[in-house]
Amino acid sequence: MANAKSSERTLYEGMFLYPQSFGPNLGAAADEVKSILERAGAELVLLTKWDERRLAYEIQGQKRGVYLLAYFYCPGVGISSIERDCNLSENVLRAMCLKADHMGETELEAAKEEFTDIAVEVATRGEQGEAGEQTEAVKEQEAEVASEATDAEGETPSDTTEAVAADA
Repeated sequence: MANAKSSERTLYEGMFLYPQSFGPNLGAAADEVKSILERAGAELVLLTKWDERRLAYEIQGQKRGVYLLAYFYCPGVGISSIERDCNLSENVLRAMCLKADHMGETELEAAKEEFTDIAVEVATRGEQGEAGEQTEAVKEQEAEVASEATDAEGETPSDTTEAVAADA
């Protein structure tokens, strides 16, 4: 009977706190949480960024943190493994796993709809980062062209444009 109890998979809710430096790089934090849960034999249902906020007190010199919220099925014996891995990790500031007895299937489905999965958020941030880098690169190129045009003829770029238009 003890073996039947230990192999039962129960729904848990886990909160993982990372330093603010992981805010722009959520993928690394998400991958670490996923690997911790996989090593414990957990089945991940939902992993999302819950919030990024100021901490009530400093933890390991950090004043702000990023909270990741996870819902997962895990045998009861796996929780101690998750807590141990989080304590050994240099990146995880705090972690807490609770039985999600309050969550039924309908609440879990509602949570899936309410929260954006972390993979979607990481992809969105990646696209925004690439777009921002491209915009900065374009601005730098435009500034270089404008400065070269001014240096070459001693004219402003608008004067050069007007001269080209008059020649045509």
